Amino acid sequence: MEDPGGPRQDRMTDPSFRPLPAAEIFTVNARDGAVLPVYAVGGPPDTPALLFAHANGFAVGSYEPWLRALAGDFRVFAYDARGHGGAQWPEGPLEEVFHVDRFADDLAEVAAACAARLPGVPLHYCGHSLGAAAALRLLSRGGAPPWVRAILCEPPIFPPRTSPHFAGALAEQQSLIARSAVRRSRWAGPPALAAALNGRGPFARFRPEMLEVHCRATLRPTNKGDYALACPPAVESVIFESHRDADTWQRLGAARGPILLVSGDPSLADAGWIATVLPDMTAAVPGARLQALAGAGHLMIFEEPERCRVLVLDEVRRSD
Repeated sequence: MEDPGGPRQDRMTDPSFRPLPAAEIFTVNARDGAVLPVYAVGGPPDTPALLFAHANGFAVGSYEPWLRALAGDFRVFAYDARGHGGAQWPEGPLEEVFHVDRFADDLAEVAAACAARLPGVPLHYCGHSLGAAAALRLLSRGGAPPWVRAILCEPPIFPPRTSPHFAGALAEQQSLIARSAVRRSRWAGPPALAAALNGRGPFARFRPEMLEVHCRATLRPTNKGDYALACPPAVESVIFESHRDADTWQRLGAARGPILLVSGDPSLADAGWIATVLPDMTAAVPGARLQALAGAGHLMIFEEPERCRVLVLDEVRRSD
């Protein structure tokens, strides 16, 4: 798929657009020219560090209240992935610029940059959806992980054709690819987007304050008096497509390091394919553990922020 972004400024957000205000913001430059803003959210001294990465179509600022709560116990870093939030990305075919390996490459660079800022401090990682998949893609290459342990919330690692869940996952993913491609991209402002999302689908279980913050973080002002999605629909769609086509599942046996996979509740009426395949995914990752959150869906952090905060805290404090 060729880049439909038009003028280059459509692929590069205004440098002043920072959807997660923080005491310090620094950038990591990817090898292909992408520029990733990293936010030092804060945290007390003499505590472990935690790096967080967000879901597809979101921005790290979508999680701001949750990240600030985590900063009561950790020195928290978070970043906008390419195609999202305040990130910039290069020209080129979208399927190359947003290939799953590019997200893994970016994560390795960001983790190294965070670790370099706090030498000797243990770094932990938490990823949600896209951020979780980037970690498993990186770990599936083999080698030592760049963190002490990883907490991965519903990574969309597509099952192989031999899986009994393949047909259902394929149908669901195809629908997601199609719907995201035609998503409305321009809005009068964050309140208009919040009104449209409120009570719909997975957003129905959002805490009201989380929905409000999400809508602020994922819209950037235009020069025409309205707002545009910081993650263009074509980008969101091709990322879903790239994960459908990736061979990460076949590589999971090479992943190393303490890994907690976190699932939503597979018994929910709207539970997606990821919750269904996570037990098999866990079995494919050496030493991984699985924890399900009863009553929570794929967007669990927005639905149950306090339960998710405690889960991360308990996992970081865990000693195997």
